[in-house]
Amino acid sequence: MKRIFSHLRPLKWRIGAAAILMTLSSLGQLLLPALMSAVVDEGIYARDFSAILKLCGLMFLVALCSLGVTIWGRKLSAQVVSGFSSGLRESIFKKVMGMSHESFGKMDTGSLVTRSTQDVGTVSWVANMLSSGIISIPAMFLGGVILSFQVDAVLASVVLCAVPFVGLVVFLIGRRVAPLWELSDAYIDKQNEMIRQRLRGIRVIRAFRREPDEHEKIADATRVMADNIINANVSMQSINPIASFCLNAAAVVILYLSARRMESGVSAATGGDILALIQYVAYIMNGVLAGSFAIVMVPHAAVACRRILQVLDLPEDRGEEGRSSSLKGGITLDHVSFCFEGSSEPALRDVTMDIQPGQRVAVIGSTGSGKSTLIQLLLGFRPCTQGQILFDGIPAGELSGSSLRSQISSVLQKTAIYAGTIGENVSMGCPGTTEADIWNALDIAQMREFVESLPDGLNHKIELSGSNLSGGQRQRLAIARALNKEAAIYIFDDSFSALDFLTESKLRARLSQELKGRTQIVVTQRVTTAMYCDCIFVLDNGCLVDQGRHEDLLERCQVYREIYTSQTGGDTL
Repeated sequence: MKRIFSHLRPLKWRIGAAAILMTLSSLGQLLLPALMSAVVDEGIYARDFSAILKLCGLMFLVALCSLGVTIWGRKLSAQVVSGFSSGLRESIFKKVMGMSHESFGKMDTGSLVTRSTQDVGTVSWVANMLSSGIISIPAMFLGGVILSFQVDAVLASVVLCAVPFVGLVVFLIGRRVAPLWELSDAYIDKQNEMIRQRLRGIRVIRAFRREPDEHEKIADATRVMADNIINANVSMQSINPIASFCLNAAAVVILYLSARRMESGVSAATGGDILALIQYVAYIMNGVLAGSFAIVMVPHAAVACRRILQVLDLPEDRGEEGRSSSLKGGITLDHVSFCFEGSSEPALRDVTMDIQPGQRVAVIGSTGSGKSTLIQLLLGFRPCTQGQILFDGIPAGELSGSSLRSQISSVLQKTAIYAGTIGENVSMGCPGTTEADIWNALDIAQMREFVESLPDGLNHKIELSGSNLSGGQRQRLAIARALNKEAAIYIFDDSFSALDFLTESKLRARLSQELKGRTQIVVTQRVTTAMYCDCIFVLDNGCLVDQGRHEDLLERCQVYREIYTSQTGGDTL
């Protein structure tokens, strides 16, 4: 928890000021019972109306000052909570943006969302308690105890007898709710992830009429989550009635004993003192309840802190580690192997390639042959298990991640389109680009005619994930975004798959003109895409089985020939 609450250091002066103001408010409230006692004893009993007015006016002034101080303190406390929660969420967001590829596999999206929202909210409650109650709650409790002892030590002792019992109840409840909160938070993560996956696959679910089954899966997770949350909240809320019963029972006993002691003359307490004592009992009860609730919430906050730290402790991408270098586009893979964590078989095995600057190469293979894994290694998303990748003779491990990716422009297999305008999506890879450059990129990507037909043109709004675009339009928009960025190396990872053959042919012709002298790596399953490249690398089950030009591979490579025959029927293209 210490690391989490280090975010409060910039706010320490506001925390101190809020704590002092809330303490002054508590002291003002503790002064009111003494003034009320004086009203009864010096005003009502003495039938002195002027004394009543004077003391009531003083009470009103104290209450007004206490109110003003409370409002000021609450405002500072709200600023502390807001600053703390926003700073913590910013740290989580920065961590997520810098997480390594392996880290994303360890924690699903639903869990990350819950930890950055609900868990931060839980921890923020502790920040609120630190700023508004860390001094005022003990001050209210201790002040009530001290002042009640000044009135009558014997009667005040009755209240203290109830406090240990309440403390025992709080301790037992705190031990019970901690595992309940941890389990409920885990099921909230599970429920969020299930809902996210179902929303993404809603068309498939409806197509196969699986709505009832999916509803049942969500309902099961919801029931477990709800049961744990209900049990935890019922346990926590049981503190209030138990503590109230104990302390109110103590107040009844005080009234009974005070009457007997006043009748017998043992106690010198007056009616006003007894009235003040009852008010002090109420303050003690409020302090006990607030403190009890804080103690019970600590296990929940501890669970939230652990969950947030699990995110902050995930390995980061290498980012700025390494040196910067201007690349020409030469790439060498020297006996590269890669194996996913937990997998017994490598995804890539002893792959050796040599790509010259300005060369256009294709990587072809069947599904699961390791093509996209190879691209992840080239982009530095994952480190090689064995061997090394060199860019212009420089080992990739010596280059910083930002330097490497700034000189590579890529279109990944899973097209990412963001909510906004067409112009914003195209210029994303190159901020500050001109409108002419955007139109040029759209023209090369065979997207210009479509955009010009829209009433808003470049300002046409795109919905989340590009849901108002077709698959081919999303792919061409992603290609335009990559082309708008000046780079030494361009990677197209199966990014022509949604295009018809005529559009792809036009696009290939434009790419050959516009990217002449730049290294192009085209990952594809289509022979018609690969056959026009300078060199074709054939992958099969993670191994590089052959490389060369289209005509040569047809003669000597069985894997390539099988792909060619399956797509063309053996006819000459």
